[in-house]
Amino acid sequence: MMRFSDQQPLVSVCMPAYNAAAYIGAAVESVLAQTYPHVELVIVNDGSSDQTGDILQEYAGNPKVRVINSKRGGQCAAANLAYRHSKGELIKFFDADDVLNKEHLAVQVQRLLADPGSIAAGRVRRFYNNDLSGALNEPLATWQDLKPLDWLLIDNGKGLGMMQCAMFLIPRPILESAGLWNENLSQINDFEFFPRVLLKANQVLFTEEAVVYYRSGIADSLSGSLSRPRLLSAYTSLELTTTLLLQHEDSDRVRSVLFLLWDMWKHIFYLDDMSMYRRTLLQMKRLGRYSNKYNGKDSLLVKLIGWKIEKRIKKLIKRP
Repeated sequence: MMRFSDQQPLVSVCMPAYNAAAYIGAAVESVLAQTYPHVELVIVNDGSSDQTGDILQEYAGNPKVRVINSKRGGQCAAANLAYRHSKGELIKFFDADDVLNKEHLAVQVQRLLADPGSIAAGRVRRFYNNDLSGALNEPLATWQDLKPLDWLLIDNGKGLGMMQCAMFLIPRPILESAGLWNENLSQINDFEFFPRVLLKANQVLFTEEAVVYYRSGIADSLSGSLSRPRLLSAYTSLELTTTLLLQHEDSDRVRSVLFLLWDMWKHIFYLDDMSMYRRTLLQMKRLGRYSNKYNGKDSLLVKLIGWKIEKRIKKLIKRP
């Protein structure tokens, strides 16, 4: 049975940072302000070309903060490097533009002390324009204790559940068993990583008082660019997760959620990469026929002219 060495295990917050000068100060301060005392913050400055390094230098004398400067390797490589320099029995991956509430770690640690073979999951509140007071608070079906596969599938029928990295607190042995971030991936890498990790846990334990404020609307964020390498990463992530979940449970409920995910990305691949679009159609055909919930949310224009024509029009409008 998995156990911690004491009743106040060290928590390692692992933060990859790339050109995050505008936000990283608030992120770091939210970790240092935690009411839980046994925390280390391991930051990898991933080849930043802005003032990120200068800001991090201000924390050089803080015993809770360790900064590692590296050449640009990408988010996954930086997260893995931070983990390898960490010492904690509990691990939280944390983006350099997000913010934790003060009680976050204390609440999650308390839950895991009673069940160290599980993973704690908090609430995610999305905010814009640096305004935490206006952060959204949208209840999800995952706001309860669940078995890992149930957690992944239950998210109000919208596909795999929200997997913002900072919402989870993960015992180190679970990570060691599941493996670290896939450094070949850059787009929806969380969709490959977290199902693999969560399925190694006994349960996903909901911690309502643990909140991560998730910054949205950043123009150059990782999720905002869909170059061909990022499209290929997204396809690979979906393909790996499809294989993983079907190996875990080959059932209608798994296939229907995977079908929905592939259907969503079908719309994204179309015209931008027709090879991946055709391969996506084959993936959907292998999964079987399931209800197409994604199209049910289309605009009136799409319902009138079809989503393919709409996308062609959008590409023509964007063309110089």
